[in-house]
Amino acid sequence: MSIVGYGCTCALDRDARVRRMNWVVAILCTMLKTAAKRAGRSALSTEEALKVNASRLRERFDQWLKEPNAYHQRALRECSAFPEGRIYPFAIPALGYANVGLGDANERKHSAAQMQKLIDLLISTVTEDISPRGGDLKRLPDYQKEGTRLATLNLTLACYALISDDGRYGSLHDHISLLLWRALTEGSGKPLASYPAYTWYFDTIMALVSLELYDRAQGLARTGPLTAEHFAWLRSHATDTGTGLPVAYEGGLPRGCDLSMQICLLQQLDSRAAQRLYVDYVQHHWVDLWLIAGFREWPKSKGPFSLGDIDSGPLVLGIGPTATGVGIGAAKAVSDTKRLSTLARQLQLLPDFLRLLEQGGQELFGGEVRVSSQYVTGFLYGDAVLFYAITWVLYPGAANATTKSTGEKH
Repeated sequence: MSIVGYGCTCALDRDARVRRMNWVVAILCTMLKTAAKRAGRSALSTEEALKVNASRLRERFDQWLKEPNAYHQRALRECSAFPEGRIYPFAIPALGYANVGLGDANERKHSAAQMQKLIDLLISTVTEDISPRGGDLKRLPDYQKEGTRLATLNLTLACYALISDDGRYGSLHDHISLLLWRALTEGSGKPLASYPAYTWYFDTIMALVSLELYDRAQGLARTGPLTAEHFAWLRSHATDTGTGLPVAYEGGLPRGCDLSMQICLLQQLDSRAAQRLYVDYVQHHWVDLWLIAGFREWPKSKGPFSLGDIDSGPLVLGIGPTATGVGIGAAKAVSDTKRLSTLARQLQLLPDFLRLLEQGGQELFGGEVRVSSQYVTGFLYGDAVLFYAITWVLYPGAANATTKSTGEKH
């Protein structure tokens, strides 16, 4: 795994010092512009800033998906450095289109058509990676310790069913839901294996949300007990004693990239649990330095100069770009208008920030990803994730318990 830290990648080549300077200059310029915006009036309201960026992202994916095969090649080429680079560039934008369709009934037909293209690419890639008998995922006898791929696919299929009733993926959705339900039932609260070799606990949350959506569509009530068992297991086996937050994996720490996405999904499953998690997350991960604000990748106890990796993105004074970008969705999910406004204001500075980095030939993650201003976030994987986060909506049937808007303890 490539390690990255404050200011630059750790690629050990002759251009590393130049790239460090490019990154630092871009950060300083952006901080100064942030200060100017915070001292004066923002050009756009929070809602307007989110809408403008959501439109930019949607327009880009609309353009790329005019040629699905070309997008497939682009995604595999540009996202291969990421652990889920073969599935998230298809699944996460599909979830973003589902959000768009759920948020505006007039957009459902278009969103469903775009989701079909992405889901077909996702099914193809998952099938290739798992290699089921006969090349047919419906012939899998069990989940094969492939929690990441199958839970991600199942959630995407469940969201497609929220905006389209054509049933084209119905039999596959039935089968994967059955495999995941059996695995979770047999596990008695233990997490699913993400891959045969290792486990991130987040993937079990994704599986549970996919099964809850399946239950709602089928008039079932099987997921509640599984969720309760898993939460009990997390409290007993996967809770950080210093913060009370769930750790990302065995022997690990709470991670911002993990917790921001957990909150986005958990709100669809258990609103009160999502709110409690968010309050603790804010306490231990949120920082507002006035010139820059966001969610830290690691708890505050690790200090401002902790290192990141390819999941977190390059950290700036401990603030993680993945944690903060997905944190927009988390803040939306729990109606934290104060932090959402802060993050939306920073979004307005992204174009200037990226132009500075691009002019300097900035690369990330040990040179594996090159910054380009053709992307809203500078790279395709980031655009996919931000598209989902910035368009976050509550799914039909979710119990939307009353939440506090500040994210503070009371």
